[in-house]
This record gives sequence, C-alpha cells and structure tokens, in this order.
Amino acid sequence: MQFLLVEDDADLRREVGEYLMRRHHGVTALASAAEARGFLERRPMPVLDSVLCDVNLPDGDGFELYVRYAAQSAAVRWVLLTGDADPHQLDEIRRTNPGLPAALLVEKPVSLRRIAALLERGTGNA
Repeated sequence: MQFLLVEDDADLRREVGEYLMRRHHGVTALASAAEARGFLERRPMPVLDSVLCDVNLPDGDGFELYVRYAAQSAAVRWVLLTGDADPHQLDEIRRTNPGLPAALLVEKPVSLRRIAALLERGTGNA
C-alpha cells in the first residue's frame, strides 16, 4: 500500500514512517501543508491508498488539505490526527462539503498499531 504522511513533528513523522515501511508499505513523509499541496497537485496525481495528516500544521491544517484534495480521489482513505479532537468539526466540514468521502479524526497520542490498522483497513469508517 502507498501512504502519504503529513506531520510537522520530525520524531513522530520518522517513527510512523519507519513503522509503516517495516510493514512493507510505501510512505511519502512530508513536514508541511505546502509540501503536501505540492505532492497532491502533481499530474498525474500520485497513487495513494491512504493519507495520514496532522490537523495542526505550522503553515496550514489537515482539514484544509482534506477539503481541497479528498474529492479528487474518493478511494483514498483520510485519517486526520489532532491533539485536541472535536468530532463536530469534521462533521461540520462534511456537512458543508457534501461530496467529500469519509474521513476519520483520531486523537493523539495514538499507538503505531492503531495508525497502521486505520490506514490498512481501506475506505470507509473504522
């Protein structure tokens, strides 16, 4: 499987990326919203199975990336990580953007096993 990991915390990004690669997945690990936008705007669009994205990035947020790019490839599973989860925020985003595919909002800290399970499960809700 191919994953995009967007996380500004270098230690967490490295830890998650290495864990997923040990599980024989391809991982593109990026540190910012700008890097993610550049990656997701490539043509043809990169083939991905899942995106794991921090909500609070120094130069943007994971919700903005989800809204902007998730509809382009509905089969890609989006898992959004945050230290201050408010499930109503994601519900509101989906209500105001009805064409978006499902996403999961997961509160940090979260185990590496849980992250892998969420990414590997495929589309839909966990």
